[in-house]
Amino acid sequence: MFTGFTPPSNAGRPYTVSEINAGVAATIESGNTLVWVEAEISNFKRATSGHCYFTLKDDQSQISAVLWRSNALHVKLQPESGMAVLVIASIRVYQKGGTYQLDVHKMQPSGQGALHAAFEKLKERLGKEGLFDEARKRPIPDTVARLGVITSKRGAAVRDILRVVSTRSPQTDVLITDVAVQGEAAAPQIAQAIRDMNAYGTVDCIIVGRGGGSLEDLWAFNEEVVARAIFDSRIPVISAVGHEVDFTIADFVADVRAPTPSAAAEMAVPDTKENLRYFQNVAGRFAAGFLRYYGDVRGRYRRCARSPALRKPLRLFVESRQAHDDLRERSIRAVQRLLEKQRLRLSRAAGQLSALSPLEVLARGYAVVSTTRGVSVRSEAQVNEGDEVGLRFHQGAATARITTKTPAPAT
Repeated sequence: MFTGFTPPSNAGRPYTVSEINAGVAATIESGNTLVWVEAEISNFKRATSGHCYFTLKDDQSQISAVLWRSNALHVKLQPESGMAVLVIASIRVYQKGGTYQLDVHKMQPSGQGALHAAFEKLKERLGKEGLFDEARKRPIPDTVARLGVITSKRGAAVRDILRVVSTRSPQTDVLITDVAVQGEAAAPQIAQAIRDMNAYGTVDCIIVGRGGGSLEDLWAFNEEVVARAIFDSRIPVISAVGHEVDFTIADFVADVRAPTPSAAAEMAVPDTKENLRYFQNVAGRFAAGFLRYYGDVRGRYRRCARSPALRKPLRLFVESRQAHDDLRERSIRAVQRLLEKQRLRLSRAAGQLSALSPLEVLARGYAVVSTTRGVSVRSEAQVNEGDEVGLRFHQGAATARITTKTPAPAT
């Protein structure tokens, strides 16, 4: 243990600066240096390592402070310059710089107003990120076979939830995860429980909450880690924190906000007694409708049974067979008449075509005259004396030469 500096008259050699700083550090840190400080943050900086460096000040003085990353992870608020805080810290000497500072272990807002300010700031930031968007929120399933409940098993909230579920839907299984609902350990436990239920995979709906309390008591549900766990949940989440007048960040992120834990249970599970009354009503209406339908069918059956056709079914069969034969004969005659008519039309058309055929004209002694190029000769002007022409007879053909032309008489 450092026992003090040796006076210059008794020192065998001068001290180094490092030795002086080490001696001061030993002197300061030899006793209990843990202090509780209320101050304002200034010159706040967060290093890439996660360590936070800042100054704590009041209206007359200031002191350097550091919040190591391991402690910063458990701080409920986002420190920034100008924020009034309460800190628990140890007085330490930074020997390399020859200064003393406060190593901060815990930090919280100073006063109720600071808590509200931290709440509003986190709410605004998460809202801008889209964690509160209504479009991403999912409805509670119509049927919840297994309900997950994340709360303290010693609190009134779990008893209220179990009472409502046992009354409304006793067939629903309830899976309870016991967590702290206030204090430093609460937020990490709640967030991990939400992730665990999602990993478990057989829960249809999750209720996260606790009974009423002060703003400090409910603060775990204002933590960013809880908000993001709810946002990432694949299972619909009902937030049931405090009383109807209490609002937390968890309420804004959750798919549904319930004013109380009891109300959350009523939202999650249907009232089977009400369902029973509904099904009884439906069953009564079905029975009355069936009786009316059965009465109509029975009346029609009796009318059919009294009809003459059904009273003498053999006669009906014989008459139907005779009607079938008559219809068959009539159909055959109609087809025959149609075929005869079409045959006559075909014969007349064939005669007309035969009369118009060029071959019939040739058969009467006429011939078709054409030039050597195959062009039909219809006028003496198409040939000259001495030209050869072809002659097509009814049977066979011949070649002739033009010896004399006789012009057609003038008209």
